Amino acid sequence: RSGIIPTLESKRHRRPETVTSMSRMKVTMVRRSSVAILALSVSTSPFRTQAFQFTAVPSRCLPSALYSTTEEPEVISPITGSVTNVKYPTQRGAEVDSRKIINYNEKAGEGVNLALRLSHILFASDELADQSLEKLTRAEWNFEDMAKIVSNCAETREEGGNIGWVNLAESFDASWEGEEKKNPNEHLNEILPPSARQQIFSQSTKPGDIISVESRRGVHLIQVVDVMVDVRKLSFVKARNNRKKDYLFGRSGEISPEEWKKGGKLAGVLGGALFEDSSVDPTELDLTYKIETMGCQMNTADSERIEGQLMSLGIRPLMDDEYMEIEEVKNNGGLVAERRKVKKEKKKPDVIVLNTCSIRDHAEQKVYSYLGPHAKRKRAGEDITIIVAGCVAQQEGQSLLRRIPEIDLVMGPQYANRISDLLEDVANGNQVVATEASHIMEDSTKPRRQSSVCAWVNVIYGCNERCTYCIVPTTRGVEQSRPVESIVDEVKELVEKGYKEVTLLGQNIDAYGRDMIPKRKFSDLLRTVGAIPGLERLRFVTSHPRYMSLGVVDAVAETPTACEYFHVPFQSGSNDVLKAMGRGHTREKFLQIVERIRQRLPDAAITADVIVGFPGETEQDFLDTLSLMEEVKFDNVNTAAYSPRPNTPAATWTNQLPEVVKQDRLQRINEMNLRHATERRAKMMDRVVEVLVEERNVKVPTQVMGRTRHGYIVYCEGDIDELRGKLVNVKVDKCQRYYLAGKIVDEE
Repeated sequence: RSGIIPTLESKRHRRPETVTSMSRMKVTMVRRSSVAILALSVSTSPFRTQAFQFTAVPSRCLPSALYSTTEEPEVISPITGSVTNVKYPTQRGAEVDSRKIINYNEKAGEGVNLALRLSHILFASDELADQSLEKLTRAEWNFEDMAKIVSNCAETREEGGNIGWVNLAESFDASWEGEEKKNPNEHLNEILPPSARQQIFSQSTKPGDIISVESRRGVHLIQVVDVMVDVRKLSFVKARNNRKKDYLFGRSGEISPEEWKKGGKLAGVLGGALFEDSSVDPTELDLTYKIETMGCQMNTADSERIEGQLMSLGIRPLMDDEYMEIEEVKNNGGLVAERRKVKKEKKKPDVIVLNTCSIRDHAEQKVYSYLGPHAKRKRAGEDITIIVAGCVAQQEGQSLLRRIPEIDLVMGPQYANRISDLLEDVANGNQVVATEASHIMEDSTKPRRQSSVCAWVNVIYGCNERCTYCIVPTTRGVEQSRPVESIVDEVKELVEKGYKEVTLLGQNIDAYGRDMIPKRKFSDLLRTVGAIPGLERLRFVTSHPRYMSLGVVDAVAETPTACEYFHVPFQSGSNDVLKAMGRGHTREKFLQIVERIRQRLPDAAITADVIVGFPGETEQDFLDTLSLMEEVKFDNVNTAAYSPRPNTPAATWTNQLPEVVKQDRLQRINEMNLRHATERRAKMMDRVVEVLVEERNVKVPTQVMGRTRHGYIVYCEGDIDELRGKLVNVKVDKCQRYYLAGKIVDEE
């Protein structure tokens, strides 16, 4: 089970997403000595079955060879006093190229990366390839569309150049002979000759890269679409002292569905998902989950992906109105036990997922407090699974297991769409910690969206900045941009399902494409996504003043679907504080961006984030922040008093400010923010604004709630069943601090 490496018997694997989808797989497992061998057939459609042969490797958990910034196995946090989990570069100047952190160039069959999903365009000459690459870089062409028109490869032209998965276990050593060392990519020789594959494997690449290689067929432009990662090699697995027998992978011979059930409810549900002709009755294994999400939009998007994975395994969300009947035993004189129904009690979830945020103070304590009641249930003998995901999970790692031994799975944000793989080890009776650096695969299952109108779409993960106060780079890792084609395909699918608004997500979204070969521009991505037919509105967050180009402002102004809304955190109005923060921009640079926005889009909404009470911040520094706010007059500012975070330089500085000073400045800046927000919304009085209706007003059921293009919340009378997802014109007759109200009108 430790090495899942596909050998494709068909020409190309057309549906890579089924590789990790467990809902339509047939599994046969044999254990011989210390080697696990897995044969798997995957149904990709009602009419086609793809067959895979998996290479056998030692089943023990292999150590990770990934880059880590700490040589010591344990680092004590001065903030929490506990062991912290430093997995990523934390100092400015440290290596942040994911190609070097996660390397393909390992001995065949021994790496954590198992396969690359590739597409190509075949040209007759270098000159034609170079000209086409330039057009792809500027987003003038889509790779798939270009392949269909100009590629010389007849075998892949109709499929947009799709080659499929290429096994990284291939060796180009002439000594590889015999049936046991059969070339796993031999079926691709006529499409992508061995000489071309060898050139690809010799280069460090990542999803989204486009490189040029030559072969006897001509010049190939190769696009890396996705990477298949063996997450179990990246995980720390600890057997529980009271673990059940290995009903999933630990027994010899074939495993029946009934045997899966004996491993507990989670094992039973996973068994039911894996066996197509399973005799397991889903109603007998009804497993529910509850997920609690803390923090930013990135966490919200991650939770949607986690939910999609859980539902693909047959685990359903627990509804708020689900109850169970509770009976108690009443003793009559100690002679006869009488059963009597006494009450109904709310049903409790079988799987608890806490998706955590570490950006604020006391984040770790909030996690422990939330998990307390669930840990108590487990100690009482209930068969439940406890999962901690997100940034606190990445930050604390194995120390969470020491603090709360009842936790089953600790996983960082990079594993949000791989939870199904990790749960197999949990169902085996193990505790699992997955926090190592990893390339982020494209989703094999679809997220469970919280809205049917608006959707989040990740375009870049991680952050390469080194702001001295920020823990994000150590919890979300290095930047990894998604391929343009993957983003476009996801948005098109959302539009087909009726979604009207999409928000592109990135911790530092203006850095999109700078980690690719060749580099891309976020402004080009905006124009490409904004041109998708049927999409009504396009938003994006979060911008960084250091990287936000004036071209992004121009792209918003020139793209009809792009909303007149910018979220650009400035964090401080003092250049001295900005320098101490390591922000890489000045007050003047930020105001230059604001000026460009006001020139091109005078009515645009601008929001931001700010920190007060940063170490060493003087009263004059704080007044500089207030003066910047007076000059800009933001539509809203997310304010926070500085709090030291683990693994950040500023946390160790001796010039920390007293809490009373922080709170005083926070109160003063909040008063100004409230005044500006009220003034900005007051300008909307008596105006007719376009509102996208999203949900019912929970406080006034006869009203609906929607947003303007500026992001203002608007309430108006209406039937949500009739209006959800529609664009309506509302004449504003009431302006409050953070919302507008009015009546639906017919006029434009």
